[in-house]
Amino acid sequence: MAHKALVIQDSQNQSFDCNAFMSERNLVPEYCSTGVRALSSFKTKRYRCVVVSMDIQNEDPLAIIRELRSAEIALGLSTTQILVVYKKRQPTQPEITKFNIGGQIRLHRML
Repeated sequence: MAHKALVIQDSQNQSFDCNAFMSERNLVPEYCSTGVRALSSFKTKRYRCVVVSMDIQNEDPLAIIRELRSAEIALGLSTTQILVVYKKRQPTQPEITKFNIGGQIRLHRML
């Protein structure tokens, strides 16, 4: 049985092949393009992991992660694994620790 993963990014046209990544891990991605939509889904569904793009244009990805962590506490949920994907904006070590970010995926282009 495949588990669900919440993917928060403002475009599905990123160079990271999320579908291949999810398929290899037997996960079914559910895409949200805004923090509001992601938080709404997070509150009503259970996800094996959450993938957040650090390169979201119109929102602060760390604020989205903070809201997800707050929702976990409010709903009495166990900690969900959160991975960040970035091309330019990399989270700092204090941010990784503060928001309990479980992994980072750096995007790059192979020539």
